[in-house]
Amino acid sequence: MAAKKGAESSPLTFDLKADLIAVLDKYQKQLGVSKSEIIRHAIAGFDYAGFAPAAEDHRQISVRLPLDQKKDLVKLAKGKKVSIGELLRAALEKLPTVPAKSGIEKAAPKPKAAKKAAKKAAKKAAKKAPAKKAAKKAAKKAAPKKAAKKVAKKAAKKVAKKAATKAAKKAAPKKAAKKAAPKKAAAKKAAPKKAAKKVAKKAAKKVAKKAPAKKAAKKVAKKKKK
Repeated sequence: MAAKKGAESSPLTFDLKADLIAVLDKYQKQLGVSKSEIIRHAIAGFDYAGFAPAAEDHRQISVRLPLDQKKDLVKLAKGKKVSIGELLRAALEKLPTVPAKSGIEKAAPKPKAAKKAAKKAAKKAAKKAPAKKAAKKAAKKAAPKKAAKKVAKKAAKKVAKKAATKAAKKAAPKKAAKKAAPKKAAAKKAAPKKAAKKVAKKAAKKVAKKAPAKKAAKKVAKKKKK
């Protein structure tokens, strides 16, 4: 049985022959799994009881193994008086030549649909971007025109108010003059009457003053006649 992917793991580095590296690459291409997964499966299915070490040229690779599986390899290596790499090479050599027959579960394919959807969304966004920019530019251009219209309206209202106040000021003296005109005419008419009254009063006073003198003269004349 292959080790579970969720188990705790530890890194392990060892040398492999070029032909075994080619086997790992073949498994990876066909099954889409990591080298670590292939190594774990090979170790789990290999019988180390009849293993006999052999010295050959090799190169180094690095994989991750569950802690328990790594401990077992270390014990085996000590018992067989060989390297861990030698144990791993022996396990890899026993893998089937056809990766599909190894029993390793094929990795799930990458979601192409999601990539296509993302590309389509990006294209749509790219197409809409110029329209949005044009709308923003139009809005910016329209903003000064609206502001100018508001300023013009305010200026027109101010001018209208000023004109109205000026007209009201000019009209006020005329109204006052119209109201005052009848009063002046009445005053002019009343003036001769007042003057006549004054003259009459003066004449009456003069006559009143002269009256005693006339009475005295009359009395003197009467006495002379007697």
